[in-house]
This record gives sequence, C-alpha cells and structure tokens, in this order.
Amino acid sequence: MKFVKVLGLAGASMLLVIAQEQAGNQTFRIPDGWTRTNQPGSTILSPSAEPKNMVVILLAERPFAGDFRAAFDHDVKGMNGDLRTISAGEVKSIRTREGFDLLNTTYNLQAANGAKSLRYYQAANVQGRLEIVTYLAANTALFQKYTPTLVQFLSTLSYGGSPPAPANPAPATPPTDVPAAEPPASSLPPNRLDGIYRGYKYNYVTVLGVVQKKAVFDYYSFFPNGTVYWGLPPTGLAGFNMARACQGKMDFCGNYQLSGDQITIVVNGGTYRQTGSYIPGRIQIGDRPYTLQGDPSKSAAHMLEGDFGRADAQPGEDLARKFIRFTRDGHFIDQGIVTTVCGADYSTGKLVFERPAGSGTYTLAPYTIILRYSDGYQRQIAVTIEPADMQKTTLTQLLVNTYTLVRRR
Repeated sequence: MKFVKVLGLAGASMLLVIAQEQAGNQTFRIPDGWTRTNQPGSTILSPSAEPKNMVVILLAERPFAGDFRAAFDHDVKGMNGDLRTISAGEVKSIRTREGFDLLNTTYNLQAANGAKSLRYYQAANVQGRLEIVTYLAANTALFQKYTPTLVQFLSTLSYGGSPPAPANPAPATPPTDVPAAEPPASSLPPNRLDGIYRGYKYNYVTVLGVVQKKAVFDYYSFFPNGTVYWGLPPTGLAGFNMARACQGKMDFCGNYQLSGDQITIVVNGGTYRQTGSYIPGRIQIGDRPYTLQGDPSKSAAHMLEGDFGRADAQPGEDLARKFIRFTRDGHFIDQGIVTTVCGADYSTGKLVFERPAGSGTYTLAPYTIILRYSDGYQRQIAVTIEPADMQKTTLTQLLVNTYTLVRRR
C-alpha cells in the first residue's frame, strides 16, 4: 500500500511530496534504488544493484501476549533455524519516540555448507503486536555497505498506519554490533593473521588529585610468520623490522597462536599472555573487541585524493591551517601536517627530525603511506581506514598514527 503526504514549508511557496509505503501496521519509505516484494505474512525490500537474496530487509508482524523479551528470543531462534551461531551481539532495549519498547541484536551465522550470513533483528512491542524488522546480508562487506541505508530506512519507520513527520523523524536504531570487514581471500594458512586490529583499553590518569578513567585506542599488529607487535608501528607494516623495533625492549613484541576460533597472544618474553576468541576480522579478548582495520593500499580507492587536515583542529588556530594534499597521480604537498602526526624518525637506526613542509611523490603499501620528498628524504607513516571504507572509491578519512585526518576538499 502506498500513500503520499504533502507538507507545506514555512516561509516558502513550495510543497514537499513524500511517498510512503505501508505493510500491515508498519509505515515506511522504500530506500532509493530498492524494490518491494509482497509475500504471505511478510514484505521484502531489496536493492536492485545486488543479486537476488544477497541483501534483504524483511518486515513482518504477529500478535503476541506475555513477555516481550521471551517472544523476541523465540522469534529470533526460529528465524536462525539450523544455522550455527558464530557470534551474537548483545540484545539491547530502547524506547522509541512514539513510546514503544524495542529490542535489537545482531548475529553472525554459518550454514552447514560453510556459507556465512549476517543478520540484524529488531522488534517493537506495539499494543499487543510484535512488529519485526530483519536485515540480512550474505557477507560482511554487503552488511556494512548497506547499514547506512538501513539506518535511514529505520528513521522513516513508524507504527499504526500514519507516516512519521519528516521534520521530526523516528530515531534510527542501527546495528551496533556490526562485524568487521572480512579480510580478502589470500594464501594465508588458517592459523595465521596479517593486519592491524584495533580495540580500546582504559588508562587511569590523575587530574588535580582525581583519578580519571580514559578510553584510548589499543592495537595488535599481526604478521604471517606468527609474530605480533602490541601497538601500531609508527612506520606502518611495509618492511617492518621487528628485531629493531624490539631491540632492548621486548614489552610489546611476541608471538601468537591461532587454533580454530581461539587465539593466544604472548608478549614481553612470555610474561604477558592474552587469550580470546576469533572470527574472520574480529578478535574478542574478555569484554574488549578488536576489529581488523582497513588497509588503504587494498581499498577500492587505490590512491588518495584531496586535502587532508586534522579532525581535531579548531577554526582559527594554527593547526587548522596545516594539511597534506594528495593527487591520484601519486604526488603530495605537505603543508606542515606531517610534523603534527609524527615524531622524530628512527626507522633506519639514525635519528631524523621531520621537515616543516615539503613535496614529492607517495606510494601506498600495506597499512603504510611512503612519502618520497623531492630532496631524497623518504618517510613511512602508519595509516589505516575504517573497515566500512574499504569499498569506497574515494577516501574521506584516514587514521594516521592514531590521528584522524579528514578530507576538506
């Protein structure tokens, strides 16, 4: 069922026409480029750009009585069927702006033939009805690619047959436990990792006599030879020299063992050991998840383009005037930004201080930007991107030595 709501815009002689769809008691707007298929008891939305059943938003409803959480768990279990649960997110409870209780969770599932799928389940308790939204994707890359579309779709969703006011949309409830992007197929053996995983840890600092808890990034850099560096190498992974990095300081150097879905990390000469669970692209150590970061050198963008500055720069301050410009033909101009994200360079065993500015050519290598200045100086810098950005043809955000650079133009 489709209807149109016409809204007058204050102070303007124009009308805004918004096409709304309805399935049972759920009112929504179909995402651009998506199609609708009606089936007995459910409505299916899918993007025209993908093969059939690769990405689906499924809408359904049913009456229920009793405990809302129990009903939600029962339906999720039924929809998962015989699929094996690789990992499951926390069931989260919120209250919508309309006053309805809502539950949601995510699942990473595997079929008997090895095929994996990702699912986001959401249900609202609406006056004795269970209003259900299920988002399914055949792999993690597709799941992450269309998550922004899901968030936008949920912002148009309302219950009871009348559309939400576009000027005051219903709150979006995105999947908050999105699995990491799956690493690309490679010749790595099943017990080896290659890449940078990022999580969080808490540091305790004293400010004016008060102990404060501060969350900071925590990194593990894994290498195919079974070694691990606890941290983010400042010069990236390209040509990383473990022996030099750990010379006289073994605190952050060690080995890892990966067996099935279990991983053990041992550093500091065997005195510090961590154990956790593993699924492709994600490591869970206690209550801390570590996600495989995107590698710009393997992204769909291939090269960088645009002016990048520090995300934390405030308008008017000197830092806001510093940037680095990249062009797709492999050239760069550094207007002082490198000195703000890098310390002195000791990667070759000789201490070299950064230049205040410069230009030259650049190359992307594994988790690394290699800057070759016109005077012959060469500098490597660690760089990662968000896993969801791996499919983008133009990158707008880089994490350089833990600093966030954003594209200004």
